[in-house]
Amino acid sequence: MLSFGPERIKATAERLLDSLFPRRCPVCQRTTASGTSLCSACYNALPHNLSACRQCALPLADDAMHGNLCGRCIRKQPFYDYAASLFRYEGEVISLVHQLKFSQKIGHSRPLGELLCKLYGQQVFPQYGHPDCLLPVPLHPLRLRWRGYNQSTEIVRVLAKRHELLIEQEAVIRQRKTVSQTGLDASARQKNMRSAFGLAGKLGYRHVLIIDDVVTTGATVNELARLLKRNGVQQVGVMSIARAPIK
Repeated sequence: MLSFGPERIKATAERLLDSLFPRRCPVCQRTTASGTSLCSACYNALPHNLSACRQCALPLADDAMHGNLCGRCIRKQPFYDYAASLFRYEGEVISLVHQLKFSQKIGHSRPLGELLCKLYGQQVFPQYGHPDCLLPVPLHPLRLRWRGYNQSTEIVRVLAKRHELLIEQEAVIRQRKTVSQTGLDASARQKNMRSAFGLAGKLGYRHVLIIDDVVTTGATVNELARLLKRNGVQQVGVMSIARAPIK
């Protein structure tokens, strides 16, 4: 029997309100011209990830040549083949993501999802084509039950519908409940994620695009990509709303 805790009920209510009232820009709260996205002023003011590593999307110095590899990817390449992120994880972007994840602002998933479509159309599809499936980073069942939704699944719905792409939600599971990654350094995050994911069925895909809200050190998506590559997936990409710079 499914359980409907207060967090799930709150998320359902947020979806209902979303459908009844005009969409507002989640940053300035003004009604948007399209009714579905960030207003142009707020969008332009956000920290776009324009100069980034072509392999892991790590933000680079503003004067770095677009398409360069970062030092970490030169020393040791990740298991995924490419990555793209909309924004640097700072300022108002942190607030938007935190509201989506921790304050039940599920309505933020639609404007963020539309921006993800723009990123996909400009950077991902022209270079790599359509993937066989979109794979939102799985949550552990206990966390999913508490939150009521997977934020990565919610932000990718617009993209999946617009391009008729499959959202894979069953083949890969979070088999181990990891501690929160917040506050952990890169090495600790890597150890924390080791063997966190497993397969619940066969993978018949050649090209998988992992979807995450924020890529911090890359430990989570790299562990997921490692599992995919070891089980026959030939090409793995990562796409996210934001990418954290190295501090």
